[in-house]
Amino acid sequence: LRFIHDVFFKDEPADLPRTPHEPPRWMKVPVEVLVVLCLVVGIAPALTVGPLLAVAAQSTLQTALPEYQLALWHGVNPALIMSLIALAGGALIYALHPTLLVWHERTLGRLDARVIYNGLHDGLTSLARRITRLIDTGSLQRQVVFLLVAAVVLGVSPWLANDSLLTGSRSGLPLDPVSLLAAAALIIATLATVWWHKQRFIAVITIGVVGLVVSLAFVKFSAPDLALTQLSVEIVTIVLLLLALYFLPQHGAAEQDPGRVWRDGVIALVAGAGTAALAWAVLTRPFDTIAGYYLANSVPGGGGSNVVNVILVDFRGYDTLGEITVLALAGLGIVAMLQNLHLPAPVHDGAGRPWDPDMHPTIMATLTQILLPLALLVAVFILLRGHNQPGGGFIAGLITAVALIVQFLANGMHWTHQRVPSDNHPLIAWGLGIATLTGLGSWLFGAPFLTSTYGHVNWPIVGEFELASAMAFDLGVFLVVVGATLMILLNLGGLHHTLPKTRSPR
Repeated sequence: LRFIHDVFFKDEPADLPRTPHEPPRWMKVPVEVLVVLCLVVGIAPALTVGPLLAVAAQSTLQTALPEYQLALWHGVNPALIMSLIALAGGALIYALHPTLLVWHERTLGRLDARVIYNGLHDGLTSLARRITRLIDTGSLQRQVVFLLVAAVVLGVSPWLANDSLLTGSRSGLPLDPVSLLAAAALIIATLATVWWHKQRFIAVITIGVVGLVVSLAFVKFSAPDLALTQLSVEIVTIVLLLLALYFLPQHGAAEQDPGRVWRDGVIALVAGAGTAALAWAVLTRPFDTIAGYYLANSVPGGGGSNVVNVILVDFRGYDTLGEITVLALAGLGIVAMLQNLHLPAPVHDGAGRPWDPDMHPTIMATLTQILLPLALLVAVFILLRGHNQPGGGFIAGLITAVALIVQFLANGMHWTHQRVPSDNHPLIAWGLGIATLTGLGSWLFGAPFLTSTYGHVNWPIVGEFELASAMAFDLGVFLVVVGATLMILLNLGGLHHTLPKTRSPR
């Protein structure tokens, strides 16, 4: 109302920096398009936005839409009355605008909004800096302390407020000697890692034992896919830690403050006890699970009997696409941080003994070259069988990466660089591209993104076998895992080498 009255019914404005004029023709086009759309949608909403609104509402409600009507006029109803009240109130305020303006100048007009804004801005900025200096000191130890204390407080508060029992109504499974032995080995290895955390090489070995016991637990509870994944990740992690330890002191600095040691020990014990209590509370309560749905629909819905793989590449394929994207970004980030970093290779161990000049024994180099084709064949086998048997693109990618990294460890960086491309960016790009195009392909058939399908093919010699579109998605996962893992490990292992810019001829 104010804009219309001031523009069309008042005198021409004076003291303007420039003379007003009509805008160019193409500046009017966006306004005209919006006006036409408003008129068309307002006059005939059911014919214009009705189908789009129905699709959006049904996808949000996930059920059949109730009966509704799109029209310009719905009669006198509360919405119309509220709109009339709002318009009348606005007209009244505009009519009293001169009086209200005088009152505003006498009261609120004395306040300077710029001064208020700058004061609030400076105060909040100063407060943020103080909080940042208190929390973000560059100490990883302090960050972990804040995280654990917050987790303990958030976990204990609802339990104390509800006064609920820790143990639920669900009875536990009977204990067996194998489980007790595995639990004892897990606890001993964990305590050994804490005890020898200053001796880093021994700590890496003991923490590897923890991962091995977890893998065996997966095998016992009929989860071979998880066991293979855990073992593969453990191997890659151990190699990564050993490459990092090569440039670090073999022994950590001794703790100087006994009070800090006791504080960290108490926080660790409380956090560990809280985690154990939470696990116990969850395991002793009969919660409903969605496992039955996946077990029932793995074969008819995804065409695979390996439920874990079908979940990863079909039911939760969008999550997997996000995970491999994060993995690719992590690899690129690590390479960016290590790009211009060069560290001198250590010449002796922590005790002062010189390293053996024969860094790459002939026996080890020969054996790894012989085993490379076999390892790659196993990786292809694991990739192809993953839809119906334990395996898949992630496990196969880790096996391939480990097989190639072993060549670097056994034969040296220069020898490996002449045979294995050091630039793995195209491999990651191809993997993400294949995985994304597999998801986009379902749109051509009117299906949602990453919808998979499968069928059976009969070859005269091979016989009948299943062919699933999820195989292409799994291939993308395989390429991303291989590229990102090789990129991280090769760049970390080559910090003390000067590699040629281009690939040398073999």
